[in-house]
Amino acid sequence: MMHWKPAVVSMLPLFMAFGEVAASRVLQPAPLRITAPARSTLPMMRENGPVGGPSTADLAAVVGIASFACVEPAMAADISWIAPTKAVLGPLFAVYTLLFLFRTVLSWFPKYDLNEFPYNVAAWPTEPLLKGTRSVIPPVAGVDITPIVWVAILSFLSEILLGPQGLLTILQKKG
Repeated sequence: MMHWKPAVVSMLPLFMAFGEVAASRVLQPAPLRITAPARSTLPMMRENGPVGGPSTADLAAVVGIASFACVEPAMAADISWIAPTKAVLGPLFAVYTLLFLFRTVLSWFPKYDLNEFPYNVAAWPTEPLLKGTRSVIPPVAGVDITPIVWVAILSFLSEILLGPQGLLTILQKKG
């Protein structure tokens, strides 16, 4: 795991030295020379970056992040994707919410086989999500609460993205 703040802070002397070198080259068309203060701020180099400082990968990541921060996103002005996205997400969230509610009711009757026709309609699409969630949230006193957790997650996502004050709704009105 990379920590960006220490990497950026540790690269400041390198950027300052580069700035001094660039300024001396622009102001004086003489051959490139590193001045004494800049030389003292440059860390010793090793094969994959400065000793005790950021590696080449860290420098590339910082430069990449800085370049993305300066570029306007390509889809910033185009909002034509919002209406189809809302048209797909709305029914998808509603159907999965109903399937998870049906799974909650089915968990009260453990004698029913979830691989038989009327029950597998709700069991097969929801089981992959529930299986992963059960590893994080085990049954409480023998009651599986993971379908209720997913109903809450889907309701939250629906409200945040598609509700009257949702992100997609605001973007659509703003556009």
